[in-house]
Amino acid sequence: MKNAIGLTLVFGTIAVFMWSSVPRLMTEALHARDFVPAQSYAIKNYECTNWNAFMFNDCTVTFVSLQSGESRQITDWRFGRAPSDPVQLLQRRDDVSAVTTDMSLQTLWNRVLVALTLVGGGVVMAMAQVAKALKDEDAPVGAPSSESALEPAGRSTFGKRRA
Repeated sequence: MKNAIGLTLVFGTIAVFMWSSVPRLMTEALHARDFVPAQSYAIKNYECTNWNAFMFNDCTVTFVSLQSGESRQITDWRFGRAPSDPVQLLQRRDDVSAVTTDMSLQTLWNRVLVALTLVGGGVVMAMAQVAKALKDEDAPVGAPSSESALEPAGRSTFGKRRA
């Protein structure tokens, strides 16, 4: 049961990440040359955080619409150390509501790799759970399953010799 709850949380996290990231990744990959410096938006805040000793980073830019005052934010996850360069806000020529940063476009394939790594990790985890279920199913009746309760440990014989 613990495995099912854990897997649900992991796959839920992957699904939420993909739901929020993939449409923007696809738009930026297909229309990367259509972005120009933003005239309708201004950056309010830009913040990056390094995770796991610089293995991952996430950068969030908060920006406001100059016409309506509406505030929005976008977040990018990447491999490696967070960029320290200043960013420029960009919008698409044909669709001014499509907003990104120059750093997001420069690291587009890195961000795609993060998404593919998450999906690949989820697939490997699912395959491992299926293999475990098949292994338990093939075990003889009455044999302990791979999820058997831990038995109390006996006394250690480390360093003792039997005569």
